[in-house]
Formats: sequence, C-alpha cells, structure tokens
Amino acid sequence: MAGNYWTSVATRRFTRRTALRGAAVGVAGLSGAALIGCGGGDKKAEEKPAASNAGGAPAGATASAPKAAQPKKGGRIARAQASDPPSFDQHGQSSNVTNRVASPMFNTLVQFDPMKTDEKPSDIIPDLADSWEVSKDGLTYTFKLKQGVKFHDGTPFVAGDVKQSLQRQITPPKGLVPPRQDQLKVIKTMETPDDFTLKLTMSRPSSPQSMLPILGQGWMSIYAQKDVANDKFDWKNKANGTGPFRDMKYERGVKVTFERNKEYHVKDRPYLDGLDVYMMPQTASRDAAFQAGQLHLMESLSAGSAESVKNSVGDKAISNRRSTLSFNVLNYNTSKAPWNDERVRRAVNLAISREEAIKIVSKSEGVIGGYLLPGGDWALPEAEIRKIPGYEQQGPNSVADAKKLLDAAGVKDGLAVTILVRKDSYEDLCLFTADQLAKLGMKSKQDIVETAVAYDRMAKRDFDLTPWGHGVSLDDPDALWAEFYIKGAPRNYSELSTPEIEDAYLKQSVELDVAKRKELVNQLQKVSLPALGKSIYYWSTVQSIKYKTVQDWVHHVSTQNYNNNKFQDVWLNA
Repeated sequence: MAGNYWTSVATRRFTRRTALRGAAVGVAGLSGAALIGCGGGDKKAEEKPAASNAGGAPAGATASAPKAAQPKKGGRIARAQASDPPSFDQHGQSSNVTNRVASPMFNTLVQFDPMKTDEKPSDIIPDLADSWEVSKDGLTYTFKLKQGVKFHDGTPFVAGDVKQSLQRQITPPKGLVPPRQDQLKVIKTMETPDDFTLKLTMSRPSSPQSMLPILGQGWMSIYAQKDVANDKFDWKNKANGTGPFRDMKYERGVKVTFERNKEYHVKDRPYLDGLDVYMMPQTASRDAAFQAGQLHLMESLSAGSAESVKNSVGDKAISNRRSTLSFNVLNYNTSKAPWNDERVRRAVNLAISREEAIKIVSKSEGVIGGYLLPGGDWALPEAEIRKIPGYEQQGPNSVADAKKLLDAAGVKDGLAVTILVRKDSYEDLCLFTADQLAKLGMKSKQDIVETAVAYDRMAKRDFDLTPWGHGVSLDDPDALWAEFYIKGAPRNYSELSTPEIEDAYLKQSVELDVAKRKELVNQLQKVSLPALGKSIYYWSTVQSIKYKTVQDWVHHVSTQNYNNNKFQDVWLNA
C-alpha cells in the first residue's frame, strides 16, 4: 500500500450496513480494510466433504449457484469438552473450557464475522457497537452503540458497561489476572458522552489493524457495570450477559446447558432452542459420542482418532483440516542458572529437532514456525527463520555445536534438569524434550502435577523447564508480544525481554502505514527470536468435524474457535 491511509482520509465510519453489503472503498491494504470490513471469503468455503474438489469457476465466468437453504428455528446442538470450566469469567481465563461455555451468553463490542474463517482485520463487523470512527492519527476511537439491548437480568445495556468491562481488565481487582491486560493498556482514557457513545483515547497511535481485532476477541465479553462493581458476584458459577443464550444450568462434572434468549436484540436470533456442553475427560469418549450422533460437532480431533471418526460417520459429516493459532513451546526459567545464559538456551534450541517433534508428538499435524502464525500475514518465511542464530537447519554437527556452547557456558555433562509437566496435557511433549536433552548429556526428571498446580508453579516461576501448548485468539504482533514476549507480559514465563525487543515492539505498534509496519514486524521477529524466551517446537494444524445437519458453523483460525463460539447464527437442518 502506498502512503498512509490516514493522510488522505480524516476518519472512516463503519456501520453494520456497510459490512453486510460488502462495500468497496477503492483503497488497497489492510489499513483501509480494517475500518470497513470488506474482507473476502466464501461463506460456504468449508461446507464441503474433505475429499471434494474445492475448485470454482474461472474469474469472470458466470455460474448458477444453488439456492441456499433457509435457516430453520428449533433444535439443540450438543458439544463436549475435557473438563469443567474454572469459572465463567472470560476476563481472567485463557482456556477453551471457559470460552466454550461462556461465549454463548455474552456479546463483545465488535466481532469477527462468524462466516470468515481466517479472522483478518478486514473481517471485523459490529456486535454491541453499531458503528465507529477512527481518527487519522490513530489516537481516538469513537463507537456508537446499539440501543434497546438488555442483560439477561433485565438491566438495560449502556456505554458504561463497555467502559467498566475494559477497565476491569486494565486495572483488575484483587485476584483477577487478565491474560490480555497488556493488549488494552494502550487505552489512556475512556469517556461516555451519553449512554450510547464510547470514546477511547490512546496513549500512542494504535492501528485499527490491531486495536479492532483485540476488541473483537471472544474473550472481551461485556459485563453489566453493576456486576463489575459487585465484589460478591459469583463468577465461578454465574453469568449475566446480553448474548444469544441464557438460563445457564451447570452440573459440575456432567454438563452445562443454555436456553434461547427470547429477548435477544438481533431479530430472529438465535435459531437454536439451546446448547448443551458435556464434560468428557477422555478423548475416546468424545469420539464415541460423536460417532453415535450424541454430539453434533468437534472442533479439534486428535491426530490419532481423526481417520477412524471420519470413516465411521462417512458422508453424514463434513471434516476440515486447517492451521490454527496454537503452538507448542519450551519455556525456560531465566531467573535461575543455567537458563539465564543465552548460550545454554541456544544449545538446547539447537539440539531440538522440530521435524522429529512434528512427526512424533503431533503425529505430523504441525508446521515449523517462529513467533507468528506460519503462512499468516505477519510471519517470517521459514527460510528467513532458519538464518536466525539458534534456528539453523539441523545437520550432522548440530549436537556437537550445541555441546561447545554448553562448554563455553561452563555446563558440565550430566546436568540434572527437572521438567515441570502438566498432567494429561503435555506428557508426550515432555518425554520428547527429555530425549532431546539427553543428546546434550542432560539428565531429566519429570515433575508431573495437576493443571491448577502447573499454572500456579508457572506463575511463581517455580520450574526449570516447562514444555507447554499455548493457544491464542489473534495472529497479531501487538496481541502476541503483549501477551508473551515483552517485559511484564502475563504469559512471558521466562521473564525475558531486551531493550531491543521493547524498542522494536513499540516502533511497529505505532506505525499506521501497512507496508512500513510489515517491515517493522519482520525486524521485531528478528530481534526477538534469538533471545529464546521460548523455543517453538511447532505450530499446530487441527481437524474439525460436524454433521451435515449443522448449518452456518465454520472452523476459524483462532484456537478452539475462541472468537466464534456464540452460535448466534448456527441452525440445524434436521
């Protein structure tokens, strides 16, 4: 894109009507598209059996498309997850077991188009916002909000609810640790001139490429301000949103059920009578329930069961395989020796075979990448990543070179290493890691603990090394670095950053020109990866499957459909 979008257009107004008609603006690049939501994508792109031909008519050709089925009302959709949610409070969680059961009860300020699978900035459309304007300098965002919206308890929705929901994450109450806190800290002030206007003033220029997607994450649930102010509100067992489903009933260890919100502010939505989410810890149980028709869809089939499930249900279901915003890493505790020595981290990184990790641990359901989604808009190509110190292609001398680094760092053969292991989650990854460390003469001991204990130990930096799987909502440099890689980031478990990383992060964040920002993001990756706050084993690809009766649900790039779990427009063609 040539030039800065804001140098020629003072403000750009986005309305729901604009989004729905897909209006063009005559401006190339994400900078303009992020404001008018004109991203492409075939609404039915995933509505094909896995083996079908995805080709279409050539450009300029005219074809008669089959008439789309009209949505029907009624029925319930059943899903499953591995465990109970720790709470229904989206602001303090990062696990799919919370997102899946909480999202249907809430709305966000803006949202990703449910039918656009790649979640580009251009796919942002209204939710509780009706329209918005962004100033040409990227410092002011003004939202006009929907009127006539009510929370499930009957409380009218107003701008103060959005303000307090964002403020709660920026300056959280005692006991709340918002994973996305740093993503919102760019907001300097929030004003509500009237009940249906929200004005956000930024502390520095903020591109709508990043800010609008951040506000559109499925985690950014809008709560009633009276609930935010109530320090006795039971977030672990209650929810009061404006979303399409309500009247939650929670049977711990069994299921969570929801009913249709008959007073929902979107006309004729939702189509479904209700949703049911069952607690099924074992993969085999979830697979069997789907094959028996007791579940309607599964977002993440394990590599080991994907083929048997698909073969069992045959042409009754549609499967899809795609990349996702999930990556497996090795976290180093750089607050203690020897992991505070870059040479040691680099040695371990050299010894890890990404190819073997993909083959053995992911069962070939992974791809090599750096800190951003491989093949995404921001990622460095693998060839560029391989030029970065510590990420060279493995060869016959890699282990010998790694041992030389350890010798230079004074690490003796036979170093005892304790690996913190999250039970029932990353045990295979930990065994693989121990095998890779053995190449360097390191002796590993596994410290296996329950999930809650593992999270607590990570937060307290009570570990040597921890292999882990991280799932995120956005393929965005502001979001990823603010959550994982800058000083004080909530999931920067290594507590590692450098002045060069901080400077490169800020430079790309304030740049409003798309092409220039892309170059700065490349530089950010090149200064961040060598520091080895995390070693990336691989990024995941996942398979989803749904019965053909499930209409207008598509698998998004966000992990576990984090940004597409409301089910407002999904219906059953039974």
